[in-house]
Amino acid sequence: MHSHTFIRSPPLRSSILPLSLRRYITPKCTPTAVASSLSLPDSELSSRGFSINYSPTNLDPTALNDIFARVGFPRRDTARLSLALSHPSGSLVWLSRTKEPTKPVAFARATGDGVFNAVVWDVVVDPSYQGIGLGKAVMERVIAELREKGIMNIALYAEPRVISFYRPLGFIPDPDGIRGMVYSRKNLQKKKR
Repeated sequence: MHSHTFIRSPPLRSSILPLSLRRYITPKCTPTAVASSLSLPDSELSSRGFSINYSPTNLDPTALNDIFARVGFPRRDTARLSLALSHPSGSLVWLSRTKEPTKPVAFARATGDGVFNAVVWDVVVDPSYQGIGLGKAVMERVIAELREKGIMNIALYAEPRVISFYRPLGFIPDPDGIRGMVYSRKNLQKKKR
């Protein structure tokens, strides 16, 4: 699974997708409901050999970049990626195998103003671990952490093929007819020609 979701979460890829491929999505859930109804509780993840991490401290950005590449995202400059991961006003959740604590197998993060709004970015699961609920596990924890901070407006961009993944998490496309927009240098360059 790979997706950048702009929640009212950016594209699963760092490249700019046309507006027609994006969906503006808003979660409808309470922090208590999310936190108390995790599909894979911490104890279950631990019993399966996974560690839950809420900090980029031990995360190997090169290993994360490898997962980005395996799911079709572009690789990112490692120094810039490390800087992005240290953003203080959001949420970051990643899972690793207990035996390989610096290598992520599932990852999601959100950034925002720390009070009202957040955007979910880079939701990825290593292809060899897809289909066992790890994407949902990291997303539920990101949402719960944001909601516990009082952030109620969570957005993401999702490619059409992954919208069905986000719906059960409380996201809906285009609430009240609202459409997301993205500043695009690519479009500005086309206008200059």
